[in-house]
Amino acid sequence: MSFIDKAKEALGDTVDKVKDVVSENADKIEATIDKAGDFIDEKTGGKFGETIDKVQDAAHTAVGKVADAAGDVKDAATDVADKAKGAAEDVAAKVEGAADKVDGQ
Repeated sequence: MSFIDKAKEALGDTVDKVKDVVSENADKIEATIDKAGDFIDEKTGGKFGETIDKVQDAAHTAVGKVADAAGDVKDAATDVADKAKGAAEDVAAKVEGAADKVDGQ
C-alpha cells in the first residue's frame, strides 16, 4: 500500500469518526448549547438575550452541518489523493522508462 493510500485511509477514518461522534451525540451537543446559552442569559440578567439566541441558533445550525461537511471533506480528500497517486504513478513510469533507456545504451 502506497503512502498516499495510507494517508487517504487515515483521513477517511478520522473524518468518519468525527461524523459519527457528532451524529451519535447531536442531542447532547444541542442540549449543551441550550444550557450554556441559558446560563449566560441568566448570569447577564437577560441583557444579551437576543444575541445569545442568535449564537445558539448558529451553533445548532453548525452541528447539523458538521456531518454534511465531514462527508464533503472526505470526498474532496479522496479525489486529491487519487489525483496525487495517479501523478506519482505517471512519474514513476517515466523514470522507469528513462532508466530502461539508460540501461539499454
